[in-house]
Amino acid sequence: MGKTTNMGHLELIRRINQSMILNTIKNEQPISRAQIAKKLNLSKATVSSIADELIQKKLIMEYGDCPVPGGIGRPSTMLGFNPESAFCIGVDIGGTKLLLVVTDLVGNIRYEKKIPTQNRVEDLIEVVHSALEAAKLKETDIFGMGVGVPGTVLSDGVVVRAKALHWNNLPLQQLLNEAFSFPVFVGNDVNLAALGERWLGSGNQVDDMLFISLGTGIGSALVCNGRIVLGSQGRSGEIGYFLDRQDVECGRLNRLGFQGVLEQKCSGTALSSHGCTAEELFQAYRNGDPQGIEIIERFILDFSVAIANCISLLNPSKIVIGGGVSDSMDAVIFRIRDEVMQMTPIPADVCLAALGGRAGALGAISYASYQIEQQDIQVQR
Repeated sequence: MGKTTNMGHLELIRRINQSMILNTIKNEQPISRAQIAKKLNLSKATVSSIADELIQKKLIMEYGDCPVPGGIGRPSTMLGFNPESAFCIGVDIGGTKLLLVVTDLVGNIRYEKKIPTQNRVEDLIEVVHSALEAAKLKETDIFGMGVGVPGTVLSDGVVVRAKALHWNNLPLQQLLNEAFSFPVFVGNDVNLAALGERWLGSGNQVDDMLFISLGTGIGSALVCNGRIVLGSQGRSGEIGYFLDRQDVECGRLNRLGFQGVLEQKCSGTALSSHGCTAEELFQAYRNGDPQGIEIIERFILDFSVAIANCISLLNPSKIVIGGGVSDSMDAVIFRIRDEVMQMTPIPADVCLAALGGRAGALGAISYASYQIEQQDIQVQR
């Protein structure tokens, strides 16, 4: 028992050191192994070993030798983070559309393609092959791939249920890893959209953040200490099931397979039930239309209550609101922010998402990259 615990402790230390070394190289490149060791107070052997691992994983590269000041001693080999040393693929599978992006290691998009959603794994594999060909890349150029699925996904990439795709207990991650030479990771689409906003969008790299997706339904994803919280069954963040005492008294309860109580009040489907689209309702609100104002004011109150309760329970530093409905919410975000401030004394920045429909695909890349960095996965050149 003691030996296992000690080995686990050593592995944790190695991963912490690896993360510190990688971040130091990103922030201060070009930098030598000796300079890293001095800056982080680590042994030269430790830095050299981890640097070799990072080179093998294609996370960093050697720039060449730098002469020693004064010309005395051996030149130092400088290390740097080259974002174009490898590329990543992100796939966001929606109910009707599939978005695939290929980026460098810092998220600059090299190729992008949106097509109708296909639920056959063989078709998905073919889409990726076609994208590689169009982007003029080989599998050996790819660092990794992330895939977002609209449904419940376990940590091992098994899709427990994705109703829109008719997938049940599908080992998607395993199937894709068998099809490609680069590592593939699969996650829930809302969770990955949260990581996308945290990486390149409104999340601004904060470690504690709640992402709320307002679309046909409502979902959310919690980032805690920089990592997604999955829950015991991979179903955390189902705020569409939120209800209050009045809902219970009126018999409005949640049932599996049906829209949740909060979804029936605040989702795009709920807003569209008034005879026009959510976008049209928000425009009517801007124009001072009495009916539009009444509907949107009710939406603001119900949604603000849900956000305030999330803040009181979770204490995130940011609440980022994304999804299709959020594209029309610029006229009400300030009202929601004010309402939330009145409902909870715990401060949090409430803002709209910045990446739009790309959040899920970019977040899939962020998720895959993190998994590869944290695990002993060797990416083949």
